[in-house]
Amino acid sequence: MSDDDVQVQVTLRERNQLTLPDRLVTRIAAKPGDRLLLTLDAAEPDVVRLKRLKDSYAGIAPGIYGRTAEERAAYVSAERESWDRGADLASAAPDGTPYLTFKESRRTYWQTDVTRDRYEREPKLRWPKCAICGRSIARMRDHLAAHESGTLDERGVNTDARQRARSRQRVEKWRASLARKAR
Repeated sequence: MSDDDVQVQVTLRERNQLTLPDRLVTRIAAKPGDRLLLTLDAAEPDVVRLKRLKDSYAGIAPGIYGRTAEERAAYVSAERESWDRGADLASAAPDGTPYLTFKESRRTYWQTDVTRDRYEREPKLRWPKCAICGRSIARMRDHLAAHESGTLDERGVNTDARQRARSRQRVEKWRASLARKAR
């Protein structure tokens, strides 16, 4: 242990409360209302690390995005221009299936009045349609694999007997709950 290290003993009170000694609080520059992170390493289950979390990360990377305010503003402006409207919408499903663009959605769902607002609000309008069963599917690659394996028939209905039995049980349970409410 070096001269710079601080080691203090504290007692855990009822309701799992601790009081941090002034020497430690001063050393980590903490003040009332600061957020602290306690970390327990599985490799050392008796050791807990304490870290003060920063309220802001502003200024931690000086010069990275420009040396002057004008250079930083130009960087931010160029970055914002590169953003496509709706870029916050995911462009692909977790299995890698690419989602439809707004233009493709309007072609695919021509019966539906697909507006930009609806496209952004309703995820189904971004999902491609299956060429085999015609269903709108977010995870098309998984869906097509299920068709190929025979798990789904040409109508997109699950052929697994156990799954169909579970579905029937859920429907029966739902109908019974509706009947109880009606009484």
